[in-house]
Amino acid sequence: GRPLNVKYFDAQFYVCRQFMVTIPAVIGAGAETSFCASLLKPNETLVMTVTLRSLQQNVTLMEETSSQEFHTCIKFMAPLVQDEVRMLEVEVRGATFYSKEVRKVMIRAYQPSTFVQTDKPIYLPGQTVNFRVVSLDSKLRPVNRLVSDSASNRVGQWLQKESNGTILQLSYSLNSEAREGTYNVIVSIGDEKIFHNFKVEKYVLPRFEVKVEAPGEVSIGHEDIKVEVCAKYTYGQPVPGNVKIEMHRPLSRYYTRNYVATTDNSDGVPEITAPSYMEIKQSFNTEKRLDISYVIGKVFFMDTPKIYNKGSDVEGKVSARSPLMHQILYTVQPCILSRTPLCF
Repeated sequence: GRPLNVKYFDAQFYVCRQFMVTIPAVIGAGAETSFCASLLKPNETLVMTVTLRSLQQNVTLMEETSSQEFHTCIKFMAPLVQDEVRMLEVEVRGATFYSKEVRKVMIRAYQPSTFVQTDKPIYLPGQTVNFRVVSLDSKLRPVNRLVSDSASNRVGQWLQKESNGTILQLSYSLNSEAREGTYNVIVSIGDEKIFHNFKVEKYVLPRFEVKVEAPGEVSIGHEDIKVEVCAKYTYGQPVPGNVKIEMHRPLSRYYTRNYVATTDNSDGVPEITAPSYMEIKQSFNTEKRLDISYVIGKVFFMDTPKIYNKGSDVEGKVSARSPLMHQILYTVQPCILSRTPLCF
């Protein structure tokens, strides 16, 4: 009988009592795709031919001769073109049977989302740059990759590299005399280019850190403010040298009074002085804010009754914090000022 064309989801089916061919209605340009062909209950020897046709060229995808039933799936690479409609021709020929069906197949160019990552943003001359290309597409197509230096000179190139999955990892060793500046990793996929840059410079890692320990609030009743400054190397040893501490008290919006203290301490300070042949001179600044309170002290009544009889004894507890220790506490009654001292 005459073949019946059935569309199901995004695939096209060509069905009759003799054969069936299935292929996606839309395939990705340059991507590996597949179609499946079945020959059903042949009464004679038949030749099945599947051809992808266009105005420029015809590509035979399959040609199978059989007198027995078969079912096979064949993979092929879709043409690397922009959005284009091509014709898929299925022809079945025998001594007494002939059928040909032609259907449209859309070849669409998909641009996967591609990202480039390096293992760190800054490198020293002579170090190895490890980078990887990550694509969100489940089928990462072969791409061209190159690395250029700060003067836009091409210093490395990889052509038609394929990954096992969606991540391609590569590396490039910088020359010990590499030019300092910004380098670029460029990934080319067709006409699209993805850029990722990193820096090459002779930098020095921080060798120590400075910490300031101070109370968050001090009272004007305190004569001294205790501040502890500690400088230690990254491996835990103290830093010998000079320390300069500035304490600022903002008296108004436009005026700030400074208190400067300079001392020499071998237990850890933020500025070091050493011969140039041993190590370079370094400095580190840090600060911590603290507030000045005008509250001399605070007294809290604890376990006191809310109602009591006149003339009876009132029992309770009073809690006082520094600097009110060992001071005299007076109780006041309404309308009658009573200065009955309570010692605590």
